[in-house]
Amino acid sequence: IVIPFARIKFGLGAGGAANGYGGGMGGKVIPMGVLIINGEDINIELFPLEEKKPSLLQEMLPVLLKMLPQFLGNKTSVPAQPSSPAAQFPEKSAEVSGELSLDQAKKLFNENKFQEALEVIDSLLYKDPNNADLHAWKGMVMGSLAQDDNPLNMMKYGMGAMQEFEEAIRLGPDNATAHFGRAMGRLNAPEGFGRDLDGAIKDLEFTCKKDPFPDAYYYLGQAVLQKGQKDKAAIAFKKALSLDPGHAEAAKALAKGEFRP
Repeated sequence: IVIPFARIKFGLGAGGAANGYGGGMGGKVIPMGVLIINGEDINIELFPLEEKKPSLLQEMLPVLLKMLPQFLGNKTSVPAQPSSPAAQFPEKSAEVSGELSLDQAKKLFNENKFQEALEVIDSLLYKDPNNADLHAWKGMVMGSLAQDDNPLNMMKYGMGAMQEFEEAIRLGPDNATAHFGRAMGRLNAPEGFGRDLDGAIKDLEFTCKKDPFPDAYYYLGQAVLQKGQKDKAAIAFKKALSLDPGHAEAAKALAKGEFRP
């Protein structure tokens, strides 16, 4: 079995939850290599990169929705909840101390300490495996960890993030964080590898109704713009700016000629 994978390059968003999943639109898909599965053997062949990584760009794994888990079983998938106490309840690191909480994980996340944030959330999930918020934020953290030059990490954390968003929505259908995270995965994945523009729009519309914040409207605008719905896109960009007048990406989107009277 030969499965291609790629990297998506895109501009930075304006902060907020979108950065947690490497948000940004208008990017391009850059082929990185192929995953070769021969029985129990898994090999990766990388394509040489033709361009250097821009300093102001982030990377995100193209989500291989449902496809790779079927081929690989448990070889690279990340379980939605701990499988055994001994393996999933590690000793606390120096950054993780005191009484653990989701707020502590969010603080570490905002400080770009993603491994430490993941450690906190895994410990909390050990005690409360059916908490939708914990699964949603684990997805956000894993989405950030997927921004890695190591293809195995990209696939492992990228697929794991989508699994966590799906689990969070299963446990809490109204969880806006999970819907937003799933939207980002659906929006940024290449065609044939989990891209679902209509599904992303539905998730973003849900997020904007349930828990509106600037980036949710910004990415909704970008998504509907890809459908050719310029009026709806302009409304979404303006809403993002009304919530955050300093939202540079929304302002830039509105400044483009296609929205001028």
